[in-house]
Amino acid sequence: MKNKRFDLFKAVRILLLVLCIAGAAAILVYPFQNRNLALQFLTKDGSYTVFKNNVDISVGECREIKFDEHADRAVITKLCIYGADQTIVLKEIGWNELFYYIESVDNGSAELAEEGFVLTGVDNIHFFMNEDWAAMLLKQSKSFFQERFVMAGAFMCLMCFLWFAASAVRERNQEENWNNHGPVFELKKFFGDMKTYSQYMVYAARTDLKAEVADSYLNRLWWLLEPFFNMLVYVLVFGGVMGNSVENYSTFIFSALLMWNFFSRTVNYSVKLVRNNKDIITKVYIPKFIILLSNMILNMFKLLFSMIVLVVMMLLFRIQVGANLLWVIPAYAVMMLLAFGVGMIFLHFGVYVDDLSYAVGILLNMLMFLSGIFYNTITTLPEPLNAVMMCLNPVAVLIDTMRNALLYNTAANIPVLGVWCAISVIFCGVGVHIVYKNENSYVKII
Repeated sequence: MKNKRFDLFKAVRILLLVLCIAGAAAILVYPFQNRNLALQFLTKDGSYTVFKNNVDISVGECREIKFDEHADRAVITKLCIYGADQTIVLKEIGWNELFYYIESVDNGSAELAEEGFVLTGVDNIHFFMNEDWAAMLLKQSKSFFQERFVMAGAFMCLMCFLWFAASAVRERNQEENWNNHGPVFELKKFFGDMKTYSQYMVYAARTDLKAEVADSYLNRLWWLLEPFFNMLVYVLVFGGVMGNSVENYSTFIFSALLMWNFFSRTVNYSVKLVRNNKDIITKVYIPKFIILLSNMILNMFKLLFSMIVLVVMMLLFRIQVGANLLWVIPAYAVMMLLAFGVGMIFLHFGVYVDDLSYAVGILLNMLMFLSGIFYNTITTLPEPLNAVMMCLNPVAVLIDTMRNALLYNTAANIPVLGVWCAISVIFCGVGVHIVYKNENSYVKII
């Protein structure tokens, strides 16, 4: 009976693996119908949205633009092009480039100005674009990278959760726990350890915070000064190139640096966590993730302290906030899940590979420059690299989502954010599993 159960669950796992590969492959080659596009013309005071269906775009009948809202004058600052989901920007065009797509204006004019280009019309704004415009829209209508990523990512995550569910059923049907490392057992153990060691976790974080500033003259002010002066350096270095194309560039960089610093510090710390805490680990048992969470609490406190500067900057630059500001919370929540999951995996391999810290340092340095901290990923990187980064690079997705909510009161990348939330949960499950399974051997190695 036991062998039959084993064979059944083994067959289920093989089936899930085959379905995962076949489903992802089918999504990658599926011939999607061309997209309908939503064209959002942004101004200083609001926006005008024009919809173009895929049939008109495919035959080139998309050159006529008319604002439905009554307007006889508008100062256009940029254009955002969306597909079916109006939180994922397919292409963003600045007013300088957009101006040269205009062929003629019906009963009006188009003129360049310092803050954008000015469109005027009689009763309403009505203008026509050139052939390059039609070709550009056709290209955006035909591309499906974002949709494929969201569908394939969601499907593969579903298969992973079903895999965990199958393992949980197998664990329940066995007379003894599966080497005490089934998902149900580990989930209960994880939350039990969280409850048991919660006081130690907070105490250790508080002690480390005090130790960091114990011998310094400026004390906790360093938590404000360090990110602030880093921001000034990056503004001076990159401001000449990007400052003219990004509004409130200093706030643009500073908000991203705060999120990046939390992520990079957590991941960096995790690689040598076991070796750096061997005095504790070799004397008493403590779940290794408790030490990592303690470090994350420390970094979170420093992050909140540094946000004082960010709030002051937003007030000085009079940045408007609205209901979409709440999207900052899920962006940071996913970032913490991702940092914890990746950190747990690196924690394990860092015990066995001494050089891993150097490799991780190099990878984090590369990731920093590929994540849009100093630039707008959509407008700066060439196509299709910008779309690839905004799907496959979770840090770029999280920073862009946070920054759009914080600085532009816009909900951005919601489906992609959902996929990376599911992937981060899977990383956390895998990380906790391999650490629980191997933590007894760590003491022998260090």
